Amino acid sequence: MPRPITCWRLIETAGNIAIFRALRGRRPVSDTLRSFRCMAIAACAALVPAASSAQGRPTALAATRADVSALRAADDLVEGLARSRALRIRASQSDPLVGGRRHERFDQFHRGVRIVGGDVARQSGSDGTVSVFGMIHSGLDIDVDPALPAERGREAIASAVSGRWFGGDAPELVVLPLPDGYHLAYGGQAIAGLEILTVYVDANSGRLLQQYSDFQREIGTGKGTYGDDKKVSARAASGTFLADDPMRPAAITTYDMKGSLARTTAILNRVSGVTMSDIGADTDNVWNDPTVVDAHVYAGWYYDYLFKRFGRRGLDGNNLRMAILTHPVRLEDIASAPPDVVGLYYVNAFFCGTCGPDGRGAVTFGEGAPRNFFPGVEVKPFSASFDVVAHELTHGVTATSARLNGFPYSEAGALNEAFSDIFGASAGFFQLPAGTAPVTASYLLGRDLTVPSGLLARSMSNPASTRDPDFYAQRNIGGDPHFNGVIVTHAFYLAIEGGTNRTSGLSVAGVGAANRDQIEKAFFRALTSLLPSNSTFALTRQATIQSASDLYGAGSPAERAITQAWDAVGVQPRTAPSAALLPNPAPPSTASCAGGVLNPHWVLGITVSAGASSLQVTQWTFDLFDRAGALQDHLVLDAPTFAQFFGQCGPGSSRLLAQSDACTAICTDLNGDTSGAALVTITATDEAGRSVTFSTPRTVLAPR
Repeated sequence: MPRPITCWRLIETAGNIAIFRALRGRRPVSDTLRSFRCMAIAACAALVPAASSAQGRPTALAATRADVSALRAADDLVEGLARSRALRIRASQSDPLVGGRRHERFDQFHRGVRIVGGDVARQSGSDGTVSVFGMIHSGLDIDVDPALPAERGREAIASAVSGRWFGGDAPELVVLPLPDGYHLAYGGQAIAGLEILTVYVDANSGRLLQQYSDFQREIGTGKGTYGDDKKVSARAASGTFLADDPMRPAAITTYDMKGSLARTTAILNRVSGVTMSDIGADTDNVWNDPTVVDAHVYAGWYYDYLFKRFGRRGLDGNNLRMAILTHPVRLEDIASAPPDVVGLYYVNAFFCGTCGPDGRGAVTFGEGAPRNFFPGVEVKPFSASFDVVAHELTHGVTATSARLNGFPYSEAGALNEAFSDIFGASAGFFQLPAGTAPVTASYLLGRDLTVPSGLLARSMSNPASTRDPDFYAQRNIGGDPHFNGVIVTHAFYLAIEGGTNRTSGLSVAGVGAANRDQIEKAFFRALTSLLPSNSTFALTRQATIQSASDLYGAGSPAERAITQAWDAVGVQPRTAPSAALLPNPAPPSTASCAGGVLNPHWVLGITVSAGASSLQVTQWTFDLFDRAGALQDHLVLDAPTFAQFFGQCGPGSSRLLAQSDACTAICTDLNGDTSGAALVTITATDEAGRSVTFSTPRTVLAPR
């Protein structure tokens, strides 16, 4: 009996799941096709389909002396925008690694309103401009007079996340570029549940546009978690010793929350100030709390690494204080703790740049989990792993330099996590001997967090061993930024150690472990001096290569190794559009898929990426193949359907700005077959009016 061509409804699962039913046979390829196909399309619950948005165009700038005419044009653009006050200097500093160089960071404004992610980093020397990296937005036609007053905007921000305002007196009026276009928005912070969120709402309607968490996850003596002896830099006060470092130029204070979640959140949210009784303490300066010992000592080690390796004075280069929070909850309470508390304050660590005693940042380390809370596993306190401590503190470096944006579904968000992994591991190699035992350095991030070891780890050397990607086409922008960031950390590893990428088969001649400082400095300098906030992997490729050239010369082993490493992981300048369907191969899912999907079924993420041109999607197709490779189903879907379903990276729209991404997730079956393949094809029109068609690689739907 015939069924409707399309019907859909919303149901509640982990988020909103839109169930799309489509007739097989919209473009029939066989008389044996089933009458319909069910796909569960996962949408980001926080975002709604887009209303009309203003036009404009982002352009990525990556100009160096390798192309003098392009550099001159970029420099002229920066000068012109600066003269008109469309670009305004945010920071200017001398280069601690290359003498005679200076770095300026500019923010872009439209009619006096800041454009989120519109910024430029320019490097100059005595002989003129050396490089320009950034993202510039042009041709904007957006009205900057909001319909809502600021007070209503503040209320809308809190209401949008069912929280309370946490952003000072008034929200910031901004121009917010999203994949569908440009929006006049109010931006600010709100406390929702246990977290502080950055929230953007439409300045005319108050509807939610974007949100993300500000919590970026993961001389006495004492013993650490693994029984290792450590020197603890403590301050004597009133007959006791406090975990307050008096030896380094930056204040490093480790607080003991004594298992009080209420006290922890009050300090993080700045509801209450800290007192001396909150600081970790010991009566005889022979410390017996390994969690406090590890956190405090490792924070000092990280400060030393920044200064000795890069000449940087603390997180911001100006000895910004470090605030470390330990024991946010009691280990014995884990069985009765809600899942969100377990996931944030027990088995996690996070940096929040606006939290803490003075609102200038704090790191919180989870308490871990006792053996067999997770079957067969003990989770150590998150301060037990030096690379995790260094990872979280690197978020503080990023927050005070490149300010890589917190949008979780963006390449900049993945880069934020990647740089933290890179300098987490690098600090480990600087301070510890290499090895596989606890409290040694390795390329397995977070190895020391669990017993047995490595169960919460990410591998820089062999990403497949921790089920992470090692190649750009394997990224899933709609997924975990830690996952996508491993592509970048693997490139970093290859540039040092050399080797062959398992996916591309391309080999890299690394500089060798003895010269690892060269690669570290090239990447660190790119992060702190060259990269803009909305960086892509492609822009990071160009910035790290330029950084190596500045430091060691064009054609140097370091520049060559970094270039080869990016080639090996498939990151090239982002000019053409692309699409990815992941994971590949995709394992059968045990997740519940509503809407009549059969078993076995597979959950797949789809990422559609614009290149140098903005796109107007006109059609997308979803093809399924049986185990023999024969076409089983061919679904032809229109532009409104694309807008309806691709709402995970931003408000759903069939328009996709240059250098941006649209993403979603689908749950599909193979009509009862146990294995096969899938393919997605996108047809769009570019800015020049040309039709462009591109497809994902064919993804294997693996058997049980």
